[in-house]
Amino acid sequence: MRGLLTAIGFLTVMPVPASAQSGSFGRSAAWFPVVGALIGLALAGVDWCGRALWDPYVAAALMIGVGIAFTGGLHIDGLMDTADALFSRRSRERMLEIMRDPRSGALGIAAGISVLALKFAAYAHLAGGEHWRVVVAAPVVGRLAVVIALAVFPYAREAGTGASFAAQTRWGHAIAALLLAAAISYGVLGWHGLVLVGGGLVVALLGGLYVTGRLGGLTGDVYGAINELAEIVALLGGAALISRQ
Repeated sequence: MRGLLTAIGFLTVMPVPASAQSGSFGRSAAWFPVVGALIGLALAGVDWCGRALWDPYVAAALMIGVGIAFTGGLHIDGLMDTADALFSRRSRERMLEIMRDPRSGALGIAAGISVLALKFAAYAHLAGGEHWRVVVAAPVVGRLAVVIALAVFPYAREAGTGASFAAQTRWGHAIAALLLAAAISYGVLGWHGLVLVGGGLVVALLGGLYVTGRLGGLTGDVYGAINELAEIVALLGGAALISRQ
């Protein structure tokens, strides 16, 4: 249970006991999909209230705001920093320096706006009694992608936000996270949920390979970017699957 509390404390702004912060980072990574499910359930509740009181567009805007607030903007910030660095086409050392800069450049802002716009469109497009299932599954897929990236690819720096997680996350933790994500996604979406999990794995592996080729490894910011991209793939894929039904 300490691993779950550590994961909650790292991935959200929810307060957890101080003792949880001393838990194994690798063991806590295995719980990332469960935290994703908690985030998804919270967003599904916001969606239900927003649609009941207003319309899908207001609900979608509220979900984006609550999602950023609930996670402290952890992942979208990583996406923007990663975009600033990789799109700059500078040297490896310079790209790592850009990621350390707390300011966001034009490329990072453009990437952040693009991802948020896609999320807004996907949330607003999802309709019918089953749409909440995709809302729950998408954050699960996003957090699973992070665990796979942690286990498979090296860390690009000697220290950093994600260094402890990268150093302690093993294949066993990744497999546990995969099984949890598959069980949750199948539970809410059936076989379609497993398709979304597969999409998240593709994002983690292809994204990790690309960034490792550029930087020699991943960073905490890159994990955030992988999470956001995997969530987008899951949301858009889920919306497409529901529309076909």
